[in-house]
Amino acid sequence: MSGTPGVVVAEQPHYLPWLDFYEQLARAHTLVVLDNVQWLRRGWQRRTRVALPHHVPTPAPTEPGFQWLTVPLEDAHRDSLLSELAVDARQPWTRKHLQTFRTLYGQRPYFRTQVLPRLESFYGQVAAEHGPGSLLRTLLASMALFYEPLGLNPRLVLASTLDRSHPDRTGRLASYCVQTGGDTYYSAAGSMYVQPSFFRERGLRLLWQRFRYPAYPQGREGRFVVGLSIVDVLSNVSVDEVREWLKPSPWGPFAPPAG
Repeated sequence: MSGTPGVVVAEQPHYLPWLDFYEQLARAHTLVVLDNVQWLRRGWQRRTRVALPHHVPTPAPTEPGFQWLTVPLEDAHRDSLLSELAVDARQPWTRKHLQTFRTLYGQRPYFRTQVLPRLESFYGQVAAEHGPGSLLRTLLASMALFYEPLGLNPRLVLASTLDRSHPDRTGRLASYCVQTGGDTYYSAAGSMYVQPSFFRERGLRLLWQRFRYPAYPQGREGRFVVGLSIVDVLSNVSVDEVREWLKPSPWGPFAPPAG
């Protein structure tokens, strides 16, 4: 899935993102990575949601049904930009995260074939990352880890290489579309700050994500937990089935041409 020509997605970099992110990429020709924004200490940028340990009972619906895995940082200040942050290479986080995935998903049907070899290669690669910019490189590598099996090949553009002089953040998104040759912006469902008027003024289409993937077996009794890492999805579901989920529906703005 090479995406639809002219469709642009702009997202902050994320650590081993959730499936909704990959559905955006399946629709998009260009991914603008917002590397020039401030980092959020409790945001999703350097964290991902994974399953609870096997010995922990499924909590009530009012309680989180997941745990976080977090990439540690070195000397991070609140006003630092994402592109400036450094991974704390003094901590053995890559070894711990890989072992956590083995423990959580080692018995799931597709973990050892679809996921583990790529995780081993990824953590071997980023274990040596350090210094300013190392977090961004780590996040980008984690995002791209499953592009190939999912059939994705987005054109990646760093927002730091584009003009961002527009004073409004929605205005900047519209400007990024124009600067990258796009005619459509595909917005994540949670981006409620996006104002359609900025896109209309530039003759751009604004489309909102309405992706809902099916519930799948997650290996524990009780409720289905949404929003877990792509690692959870591909540990439990065959990649061929996930690729079917990511195909455009036969109706709507991304429907394949008839005939």
